[in-house]
Amino acid sequence: MARRKKVEAKNYDELIKASEERIVVLTDDLKAEKANLKQLKKDKIVYDKVLEDEKKEKEIQEVAAIIAESGKTIEEIRNLLKITK
Repeated sequence: MARRKKVEAKNYDELIKASEERIVVLTDDLKAEKANLKQLKKDKIVYDKVLEDEKKEKEIQEVAAIIAESGKTIEEIRNLLKITK
């Protein structure tokens, strides 16, 4: 005959209830963290775009400053760059 496993005397109803409550809390926390992660990814995309736009704007300002310092006309600059309008 097989032996029966010894079972400790515990309040299993309370332990089960506590475990289920922890699972609910952890599930809610997980859902909130997933939502937070999704928002962070969206924010990163926007932030990266802003950084790219700022970099382009800075480069444009640098080019404009160089052009202004050169004292050349637009036509002279176009000719130097071989750009036709």
